[in-house]
Amino acid sequence: MLRPRLPSSGLALIRLRLELARWRRAGRRAQFWWRDDDVRWRTPHLERLLQIAEKHHAPLTLAAIPDPANFELQGCLERAPVELVQHGVDHQNRRQGPAAGEFPHDWPLERLIKEITTSRVHLPPRALPIFVPPWNDIHPQLPAALAACGFTGWSAWPGAVPTEDGPPRIDAHIDLLRWRGGARFRGSGKMLTTIRQALAERRRQEGWARPVGLLTHHLDHDEPAWAFLDGLLGELRTHPAVEWRPLSALLASRGGHARA
Repeated sequence: MLRPRLPSSGLALIRLRLELARWRRAGRRAQFWWRDDDVRWRTPHLERLLQIAEKHHAPLTLAAIPDPANFELQGCLERAPVELVQHGVDHQNRRQGPAAGEFPHDWPLERLIKEITTSRVHLPPRALPIFVPPWNDIHPQLPAALAACGFTGWSAWPGAVPTEDGPPRIDAHIDLLRWRGGARFRGSGKMLTTIRQALAERRRQEGWARPVGLLTHHLDHDEPAWAFLDGLLGELRTHPAVEWRPLSALLASRGGHARA
């Protein structure tokens, strides 16, 4: 089977390959993982995402919104290396002002625990005890609430409020889309440069074990985004200096309160 090509990559792809060659000469493998947000039910877009994951045997973490209708997501877990985690409680914005979030920051810890626990029954039974807050919004009491609810880990975005307490946290770092003015693909050159810079930073700081998290939103992908995702996985999935790992395995290897 021919490896899919990265569209309009040019010099940025050459530079990424050179960076990966540095990792290989150092005897290191860069750790990548992949999270897709806003899953609620089976759609043609989700089917397309799953087909790409199957094609490249790429571990995929689906952040699923609790909903009584998403019982059919259970079938996703029988396919490619897919794991399902909890994406908030209902994906409704209750924050005032420009920052969106499910939980107003004046809500007490007890209410967060109740909302998270109640909503969890609307996820398939095999959903993992890992939490992804919608809009990457972090309520001040969220880490404590997740610990009280028995979550083993969680994931947000590096720009979100840093926390040291609660379960271990591993963030996604590289978003396929830009959002201002409407969701659209960031561009191949921009994406490849961002990935290369993330790898170079880890190499220079000797942070070899710090994972690089790819973030996608299948419901919002345009055709250039789909083409790039297929090409990127084709380029990196079997590269000798790259290892793709499930989020659950990365969290389990960290334990404590570590954050990456």
